[in-house]
Amino acid sequence: TLEALEQCDGPPPPVTPEVGIAAGGGVAEGGDAVFTVTADPAPTAPLTVNVAVAQSGDFGAATGSRQVIVPITGSATLTVATANDSTDEADGSVTVTVDGGTGYTVSSAAGTASVAVADDDPAPVPPPPAVDPEVSVTAGGGITEGGDATFTLTADPAPAAPLTVTVSIAQSGDFGTAAGSQTVTVPISGSATLTVATVNDSTDEADGTVTVTIDNGTGYTVSAAASTATVAVADDDDPPPPPPPVVNAVPSLSISDASAGEGGTLAFTVTLSPASGRYVWVHYYARPAYGAGLSATYADFSQAYGTLTFRPGETAKTVTVAAVDDTRPEGDETFVVVLYSEVQAAVIDREGIGTITDND
Repeated sequence: TLEALEQCDGPPPPVTPEVGIAAGGGVAEGGDAVFTVTADPAPTAPLTVNVAVAQSGDFGAATGSRQVIVPITGSATLTVATANDSTDEADGSVTVTVDGGTGYTVSSAAGTASVAVADDDPAPVPPPPAVDPEVSVTAGGGITEGGDATFTLTADPAPAAPLTVTVSIAQSGDFGTAAGSQTVTVPISGSATLTVATVNDSTDEADGTVTVTIDNGTGYTVSAAASTATVAVADDDDPPPPPPPVVNAVPSLSISDASAGEGGTLAFTVTLSPASGRYVWVHYYARPAYGAGLSATYADFSQAYGTLTFRPGETAKTVTVAAVDDTRPEGDETFVVVLYSEVQAAVIDREGIGTITDND
């Protein structure tokens, strides 16, 4: 009927808008990621659209659900802020997804969009490569037997943690040193002291040394210029007494006294009387004059010892001893030159007294 036809010609039913989202250009961290939310067809009244914000990376974006109002123009702008930090990190993105809601449908082709976010921080400077310390050794001053020889081990640069260094200890002579290999711990200060003990015996022997050598090890290199060090060790024992004299028949031997100032030379005359028709030998050595006034020490005169040979007819020989010139005011000092172990003669005056006149 006409009434029915008029009802069919009424306004068409409303169409539900389809909502999609588009992303703006990429940003650097600290910039705003911009998205455009579009409703098609445009709504007849402002339309509330649900969206979800997410990020890839850590750029300070406020993630989670929020709402966007699309006006009757059909388009709205959504801005998501990012934070500018100082941490070097991988580039990332901010993504907005249109969630379902009332009064619209979600575009299947444009239901999500992403804005690239670029990190603008420089990569951290890598730490310098680890350097193994170079270890060296230096010696302390000389000692007398029975004292401690000291050595200083140095690691350069100083180690970050206590460093175990292997060393070898050796000695020249026989001073009771514990020779062989041992370890020394160098602390983070970079320096350690090694003490090597010696033993004081009663045996007269030559002076010697204690030597420390750095061996190869883990976590350090050995200094090419200072890998070994030596401490001098002085013997403090008197020489043994002379053997008992050999008594022979005449001729006789005697020795004169002598004197000189510090730095001079004392000349002792050894006389054979009478002259012999055979070879005559006699040994001699110089020592301090124990109990004879102010005695010199071995440091006050040169070492002197040897054998005198008298050929047939010879009657005199000379023994010379140098006096050491020091700077100590000490008075006059004495020592003796002793004759011993004569052969084919008898010694009637066995000791010549040497007097060193002080010049300080």
